[in-house]
Amino acid sequence: MDGDLGVTMTRIDTVHRAIRHIYEAALAPGQWSGAVTAVAQAIGGHKAILSAQGSGGPGMAVMSGGDVPPPWIRREVEHGLIRWTHASPVGKPLRQHALMADAAFRRSALYTDIIRPAGGFYGIAAPLLRLPDHQVYFAAGRELGAVDFSPNDVNAARRIVPHLAAAVQVQSRLDLADRRARDAYEVIARLDFGVILLDARMRPIFANPRAELLARDGDGLILTRHHVSAMSASDARALQDAIAAAVGVNGRRNRADGADSVAAIPLAPMRRAVARRPPLAPLVVRILPVDAADVPDGISTATRVILFLMEPDRPPGIDPVLLATTFRFTRREAALAILLARGMDLAEAAVELGIAKGTARSYLKQVLAKTYTHRQAEMVSVVLRVGMEVSR
Repeated sequence: MDGDLGVTMTRIDTVHRAIRHIYEAALAPGQWSGAVTAVAQAIGGHKAILSAQGSGGPGMAVMSGGDVPPPWIRREVEHGLIRWTHASPVGKPLRQHALMADAAFRRSALYTDIIRPAGGFYGIAAPLLRLPDHQVYFAAGRELGAVDFSPNDVNAARRIVPHLAAAVQVQSRLDLADRRARDAYEVIARLDFGVILLDARMRPIFANPRAELLARDGDGLILTRHHVSAMSASDARALQDAIAAAVGVNGRRNRADGADSVAAIPLAPMRRAVARRPPLAPLVVRILPVDAADVPDGISTATRVILFLMEPDRPPGIDPVLLATTFRFTRREAALAILLARGMDLAEAAVELGIAKGTARSYLKQVLAKTYTHRQAEMVSVVLRVGMEVSR
């Protein structure tokens, strides 16, 4: 790197420090201002801006150097930057004079309306991402009267810009994952039956409000940060044994050799009852083992078991009419989809509906086709997302 930059070790250390700040900012977005300042210093800029716009990712406008400009100035800088760098290759930093001669730049609206009032002139810029609905740009500038950026400055920018682009994409993906997680957990939170997600150590990852309410009642279910259990000793043993067996199913699947042996280990839910004080009917707890590949989008991939807490004396919370309207299900298809989404396996759902398992399998094929999914877990995820609108 030393030979490529042709500069002192001090410059190299400054570049490395800027790159470190960039990746720290990707994980902690509040640090972007310091990262942009570090990049500007590494390439010899007095001011800098990192701008992200569009509907395809999180918006961002970070400026360093000088006072914080009023919003209209910032908007003009962002729009001018997009126009100015439109012809620049993505990921390649270029000096201003490579895009426009100094004389032409002095006559441009970008200079007369924005750069000159801000007291600057020479600049260096790089598009980091250019998609139809999302653009990210970086630019650094020098004060009016300062010399242009040197070849060494451009070389330093060329070392930094790929890391800057990578960090921006990392943050975009993390933000997208966060949004998906928030959406998925919101769906579960709004369901009117209890749902608890457990990890491989049988510890709760998430419990929706209905599950928490059932536990707070102190009548049957016990839910702590470390385990799920029952007030009755016999119910507690049965529930813990079933959860342990569900975790073990995943372990055996992961150790199984060959597709046939994997397919031979079912992922069917088990069912346990948790007694409550009369006249309340016992809770029906369905214990569903899940593989990481089957976890619905947005849910923690550490989830290995899902508990569905059913209250037999409460009506179902998903409106089959609205579900049928959304997906053009028949009445039977909607009923089957709801039962599967509530934790039943296909055989149990067939018994509940009073139909043969082969008939239920035919209905399931239609449900998968109409929800544009290929696996039962995907279909359940879709139905639960619709359930956010129809659950009480």
